[in-house]
Amino acid sequence: MPKPDNPLLDLLKGRAEVNASLNVHLSERDGASLHDKMRQAYWWIVNNAIICPYYDIEFGAKSRLKNTAGDELILHDDQSFSSFVLIPMLTLFTCRRALMVGGPGRGKTSSAILMALLSGMSKEDTRRSIQRGHPQLTISDLLGAPLPADMMKAESAKDIKVAWRNWIGQRVKIIDEYNRIPTKTQSALLSLMGEGYAEMFDQYVYSGKSSWFLTANDDAGGGTFQVIEALKDRIDVVVRAVPFNSGFIHALLQRIESDKNPEDLIPGEIIFTGRELEAIYKAILAVQVPAPVMDRLAFFMGQLDFCRMASSQFEYKSKDTLKLAGQGVGAVCSEQCPLDKKVHLCTQTENGVSARSFQTALHFMKALAYFRGHTQVEIEDMRQILPWVLHDKLVPNTRSLFFEGKGQRQLLQDRVAWIRNMVDMSNEQFSRHEPVRREVTALRQELDRGLNGVDLRTVEKRLGVVSAAMDRLMKAELSPPAYEDLIHLKSIYSRYRNYAAWLKSNRAHA
Repeated sequence: MPKPDNPLLDLLKGRAEVNASLNVHLSERDGASLHDKMRQAYWWIVNNAIICPYYDIEFGAKSRLKNTAGDELILHDDQSFSSFVLIPMLTLFTCRRALMVGGPGRGKTSSAILMALLSGMSKEDTRRSIQRGHPQLTISDLLGAPLPADMMKAESAKDIKVAWRNWIGQRVKIIDEYNRIPTKTQSALLSLMGEGYAEMFDQYVYSGKSSWFLTANDDAGGGTFQVIEALKDRIDVVVRAVPFNSGFIHALLQRIESDKNPEDLIPGEIIFTGRELEAIYKAILAVQVPAPVMDRLAFFMGQLDFCRMASSQFEYKSKDTLKLAGQGVGAVCSEQCPLDKKVHLCTQTENGVSARSFQTALHFMKALAYFRGHTQVEIEDMRQILPWVLHDKLVPNTRSLFFEGKGQRQLLQDRVAWIRNMVDMSNEQFSRHEPVRREVTALRQELDRGLNGVDLRTVEKRLGVVSAAMDRLMKAELSPPAYEDLIHLKSIYSRYRNYAAWLKSNRAHA
């Protein structure tokens, strides 16, 4: 007997479904835009391929369900998405690099293969192009080798032709178990992944615009080789595999009985052409990041590298100074520092982030906003994406007094929860510091309008305003945001002072 129609169940199925015989049905998209096609591909993967009921990228107002033990189930009233599916898709459409971590059999490689198939690669080409890490993997295994005949006849290196591996030119590149690759071979991979080219016998090969998917069973030293720091730094975002939910075991039975895998059933309607991928890439770049979002991103990221006790010289009060000296934040973040460890974010991390991380965050924020159908990034886009971008970039200071607070120690077990908690703390603090940040921004904008035609009297007047702003900040607590603003103000002061000296020099020689 057929079951009665249930609109709620239809909504939960998404726009694509597979019936008991594994025949695919795709409903019509709401419009013909690439954005709609992108979302349709997401829902097909979630409902039919990866089977991931963990919706952890959430939007909208929330309500909470609690039990007597204090556990919370948070429900949001807007659409929510699974990071294990969505983050790889955003990586595909932004030509970035994702590391997928989790135990064996969790679907990491399968997810990467699906991304390759979405890009238009055939199943055969995709499987042949996967580079599988193992302790004997050489640079020649990874990149290619010179032709033996050329080696015999060559009089110089430029006469040797290298037979490069075909996978290097693919739109999607998959490196399975990258932490089992020997260190020397990792360096060759770094050059290709980070700089976009590889070199051998004075011959060069270029990877072109592409998306990278690397997998590891864990990223805490569980591989055969330690991953070099520079290679880890080139990874833009981390994707965490999720366990299989036993409530969906019937889907596994269907796959066994049909003797088919999801890769065999991917509908042609959700496969993207090269032109479509390029159009989506450009559309993502065109998404606007409004000033309130930029301000909060800068406010949060800018606090992380500050360490008041790192140096007596003002400009070097950063965690990089400690690292160069071979010390950790835990060694100096003590009672000698007057900052409240429960309030200021600087105490929670051993390191800050690079300019590359700022750019990656902005790119993925734009991509998430585009996926949601928006033309502007929202603060919640920032809040949801930052934990995945900074997952392997930030190292917690486990000795911080912050983690001694009630319930805070548990944050050390889950970096997504920890980073999102820091973002929430930063957003709460932003309103208190916003008037100062607005003043600094206004002074910067005045300088950026240019100095052409500005006379000495005007310059000296502006110098007085900047000096007064620095004086007010120095009389207050030297917090991470105040330090950022003081460094910024000093750079403005120096620009004006240099320009004033130039004006005086020209007057003296006139």
